[in-house]
Amino acid sequence: MNNKQNNNIVFQEERLEKILAMLEKEDRLVTKDLPKLLNTTTVTIRKDLALLEQRGLLKRTHGGAIKVKKLFKGQALNEKEKINLGQKRRIVKKAAQMIQEGDTILLDSGSTTSLIAKEIKGMKNITVITNAINIANDLVDSELEVILVGGSLIKDTSTLVGPLADETLRKISCDKLFMGVDGVDFNVGLTTPNILEAHTSRVMMSIAGEVILVVDETKFGRRSLGVISKLKDIDKIITTKVLSPKELEEFSMAKVTVYMV
Repeated sequence: MNNKQNNNIVFQEERLEKILAMLEKEDRLVTKDLPKLLNTTTVTIRKDLALLEQRGLLKRTHGGAIKVKKLFKGQALNEKEKINLGQKRRIVKKAAQMIQEGDTILLDSGSTTSLIAKEIKGMKNITVITNAINIANDLVDSELEVILVGGSLIKDTSTLVGPLADETLRKISCDKLFMGVDGVDFNVGLTTPNILEAHTSRVMMSIAGEVILVVDETKFGRRSLGVISKLKDIDKIITTKVLSPKELEEFSMAKVTVYMV
């Protein structure tokens, strides 16, 4: 192998390392931006991305590339409640400001939505619909009207899902849905580990006047088995993640109002 070939291989490996470093930082790359950043051609970049995909280090998408990650299997509720508690409390404060007297709200199961229930416990003239046993139990001694949706129990998360839950939900409606998810991916959308729960969440979205996603920064760039919806299907997001200009543009294009707290 001559020196020119050696140099080409070295330069290519350096480029590949830079591409992976950028992907680690951004979670997603846009192909048209890379030639200028790496001082090379579009053809070369496409070859680089193809090689990295062959090595299993990224996945090419239309116009770019994303990280390759294993599906997130989920956590029990008591484990979730210990993670990023400070961040979740900031989200909850903002969420509570969106709830007005006379509202009928729907609280999906999850550690953040459970904190919302605790935050609004002292309010009056609010109806809370939920499929989370722990949330209903927390509100037993409040003055709020509580509707607990029945269904099949996911024990780890105290969540009621499935056909019975879906049928009940289709017979009612609400002003606002506050929903937590296990994964937020700009290509796949919103995900959760349980397929039945994903379907029940979709039904919840269909009966809500406004869908408000409440997620801390750890949920971004993560995917689970059950796909709930695309990002465009939500109305607002409250998050602690400092979103990049590209991510903010994604939400703007999807017509989602963003609150970074």
